[in-house]
Amino acid sequence: MTSAPATAAEALTGLARIRPPGWLAAPMPSDPAALLGRARQALAADHPGVTGRVSVLSARYTAAVFVVHQVPAGASLVLKLHADPAAYAGETLAYALLTGTAPVPRLYGEGETMLSVLLEHLPQAADWTRPQMPAVLADRVAAVHTASQRLTAEAAEAMARFTVAALQGAPAPAWIADPGAYGGVLAGYADAYGPDLVPLGHLDLKPEHLRLRSDGEVVLLDVESVRPDVTGLIDVVTLTAVLRRAGHELSAGRVLGLYLDATAAHGANWTASTLRSALRAYAAATGLESLHGLDQ
Repeated sequence: MTSAPATAAEALTGLARIRPPGWLAAPMPSDPAALLGRARQALAADHPGVTGRVSVLSARYTAAVFVVHQVPAGASLVLKLHADPAAYAGETLAYALLTGTAPVPRLYGEGETMLSVLLEHLPQAADWTRPQMPAVLADRVAAVHTASQRLTAEAAEAMARFTVAALQGAPAPAWIADPGAYGGVLAGYADAYGPDLVPLGHLDLKPEHLRLRSDGEVVLLDVESVRPDVTGLIDVVTLTAVLRRAGHELSAGRVLGLYLDATAAHGANWTASTLRSALRAYAAATGLESLHGLDQ
């Protein structure tokens, strides 16, 4: 593996699989007509009263995303359907954690019958020609990673079993290759944030997943993959490749510095040395082949 991966997936070569191949027994249909039929069924069952022309925005075997076109155009909504109940539960949990605590789309509704969520439609892409965009991306990622520090007392109590302290007292997740190294990751988090942080991470980072609200706020799309045990280090590893795809060629050291600045602004106490140590432990814990210079 070179030190300049072209995509986030390449940056994560060797990473232990959280889910085994073929894990999804009943994938989302690929036929466009079947997809539209399922979307209309979801609106009727889970979101009565929401009407409008429906079009497919994207589809993959795990989920499908639609636009529900309404008048005026600014009132249009995004409908997302999951094929897997656990993924649906994960996305609703992510929004419970991130709504009001991180820059993500607004959640307008959810429905268990068709495993659907109704979200704010954000058609305008972020302008990656702006020189400040690397720092903006780092800030938005750091806001997600530290979101649990801004939870209400009730929500924090509900997430108590996912805090750094709780994870330190529990067996390592089954997908971890080296439990001892995973303990080193958690120790780094405890030092940087204290024992009460929920170490969120595993964003689906792509340049096209940064969108603009009408007021100019930059928002992160697709937070369904966020988990409370993966930690944000997985996202740090992919930042350089994401920025490269967006037209910003930054050194690993510069990217690390942007993340350090962003997390410090959100209350973290990482230093370059402790973050590099945590990244090395993360690579050992997960089987990651390379940190692409972030540990240098």
